[in-house]
Amino acid sequence: MKARWLCIMTVWLALGGAIAQPNDDYTLDTGDVLTVKVLRHEQFSGEFTVPPSGRVVFPGVGELPVRGLTLNQLGDTLREHLSKRLRNPEVFVSLKEARPLLVFVEGQVNRPGAYPIRPNWRVAEAVAAAEGLKILPERTVATLVRGDQTLPVDLPALLHRGDQRTNYLLQPGDLLSIQQKPAIRVAIVGEVKKPGNYDLDAGTRALQAVAEAEGVTEQAALKRAFIDRRGVIIPFDLYRATVQGDTHESANPALQDGDVIVIPQNLQRYAIVGQVARAGYYPIPEGKPFLLSDAIAQAGGMSARAITSSVTILRMEGDTIQRLRVPYQQFLKRANLAGNPPIREGDVIYLAEVNRLDLGQILTVVTILNITDRLGWVR
Repeated sequence: MKARWLCIMTVWLALGGAIAQPNDDYTLDTGDVLTVKVLRHEQFSGEFTVPPSGRVVFPGVGELPVRGLTLNQLGDTLREHLSKRLRNPEVFVSLKEARPLLVFVEGQVNRPGAYPIRPNWRVAEAVAAAEGLKILPERTVATLVRGDQTLPVDLPALLHRGDQRTNYLLQPGDLLSIQQKPAIRVAIVGEVKKPGNYDLDAGTRALQAVAEAEGVTEQAALKRAFIDRRGVIIPFDLYRATVQGDTHESANPALQDGDVIVIPQNLQRYAIVGQVARAGYYPIPEGKPFLLSDAIAQAGGMSARAITSSVTILRMEGDTIQRLRVPYQQFLKRANLAGNPPIREGDVIYLAEVNRLDLGQILTVVTILNITDRLGWVR
């Protein structure tokens, strides 16, 4: 009779194993439902669900850690413990219900949590299952953790450009961690196109911050830019950084949280009078050589009655005013650079009219004093 009973049990277990038993290397984890059968000792048998702690209380044995054990290993452990109370206990462990095969998504997503994995799921599908990102992809640091392996995930490339190189095929137990990059907040004021407060990646430099503000205006004094760091003034040469490509700390310093970047207005001026469309005072832009032709263009160009054979420039040299006669027509007709000199701060450019008096006769003493005062010649 005993032999017959053992035969029936063997067949039953074999059938159960064929239906429910996973591969021999299947390891237990949270959510697995186990069936433990101890022959002739029903008080030690039962069904057990592995809790989040990974520890299960077995009758006659007590609490055992089961996470990471195979079914055979758990059976051997139970048999060893029960042998202290029973003679040659016959213990059979089977998997009644396997846990859902999950992937885990944490961090900056709208619904972090565990998700049952589906066939051919990749990183992008896991992000979509978690209802997308809470922040811009550019603000994230994403990694895929698989056991002892950590794989970087480039979410901006994946989600914005369709770059599939880090769109890894997922495996059960994978953890997709999406965290926010360390950030700093800086203020950018002055001659930039979009002043304001900006949240930037830690380690961002001044030039990149100015680019976030959509660059400088034409009125910017690039060489006089500075950072106000809690009352400490740190000058930096934005001209060297933008025009000359200098990456030295003095030209493009790293920023800190709370920094205020100030781009002052360029106060370098020149005056242009006579036969141009818009006579007046104009800034000398930084960032490139500013030539006579640039000044005439900034003033709307010459009129049809302008004399081009000789343009006059009044220039302060020390305590005296020098009068320079520039053969501008040579530049226009022969591209002679001598006819297109650089303009300096404080220059007064005069384009005479055909059949009119020269500059000295047209400009009264009052006019000269007004121009020199506006240009800083009079202190």
